[in-house]
Amino acid sequence: MLGLIGLALVVLGILIVILGSFLPLIRLYFGDRSVISQLFWGGVIFLVGCALLIYNAITL
Repeated sequence: MLGLIGLALVVLGILIVILGSFLPLIRLYFGDRSVISQLFWGGVIFLVGCALLIYNAITL
């Protein structure tokens, strides 16, 4: 179960980074129109997802 949540967060982080420049509503959701903010939040969500995936792999 934890692996699926991690995978979903990784995919969400990648989508925020890639699609944020094409979909301005994603950037407005995070409070500004800056690409730096988009990269930051996408990276944070991606890293949390990666950490969950690594934790899940260790505990198997």
